Amino acid sequence: MCVAAVGYVADPGRVVDVEARAEAVELTALEAFRALRDRWWILVAAGLLAAGAAFLATRPAEPRWRSSVLLQATGRLDYGNFLALEKELRPLSEQVLQLDIMRDVDQSLHTDLAPETMLDHTRAEPVVDSNQVRIDVDDSDPRRAEQISLAIADVYAQQHNAAEQGKLREERVILSTLDRPNPAILIWPQTNIIVPAAAVLGLLVAGLIVLVMVYLDDAIRTPADVQRYLDLPVLGSVPRFRTRARRPVASAARPTQPEARSPTEMEVPTSAAGTRP
Repeated sequence: MCVAAVGYVADPGRVVDVEARAEAVELTALEAFRALRDRWWILVAAGLLAAGAAFLATRPAEPRWRSSVLLQATGRLDYGNFLALEKELRPLSEQVLQLDIMRDVDQSLHTDLAPETMLDHTRAEPVVDSNQVRIDVDDSDPRRAEQISLAIADVYAQQHNAAEQGKLREERVILSTLDRPNPAILIWPQTNIIVPAAAVLGLLVAGLIVLVMVYLDDAIRTPADVQRYLDLPVLGSVPRFRTRARRPVASAARPTQPEARSPTEMEVPTSAAGTRP
């Protein structure tokens, strides 16, 4: 529909600057909602494309499983030793990451991993609140990750406790592996989290692009746009007439009349003998 901005202006000398008026108009929440509603298919398509791209990107990735084991550090339960124990947790966690320990683990488990590779896939961090050391092992095989993490904890605890026997009893820090299950968890790829997050991100990006395009569009298409940009009341609108191509009218077929024959050309029945009566 072609809208004609026919309005009444109280001040005849008033000049309406359409461009300045369009720049001053802001996009309201209702208009933004209508713009997103009218272009819902763009949002859905963007979300599906983002989710599909994320799924295809994570599908060929090698799965990574993580198994964790906790080492409990115990000592004399007085305040002084408790503070000293907290300070020793960081060095204890760093002593876990040694090639000698990884070699001992490889000899006991007979894995097909090199000690250097095993060391790269192992992390140790102190848990100060509970006086523990957490050992994390990442591997493509969940069962092997569980075995390696538990073996590292046992080997290091045995070596550390053997070295602590030469100290005074009140200065000893004994490590023990907590008897807890250490099931491996999948840390990569987390498809059930990445794909929905990519879909939501695609929807947000597409919605932002749609809102920017609507905000920059200053075309006048409806009577509401006339009042919005020109600040004039609409008195009437002229619809756009679309001429349709006329189809040729097919002429009605007239029934054909049989040709008139002269009396001499009319068929005369013959007898069985072939002579005329």
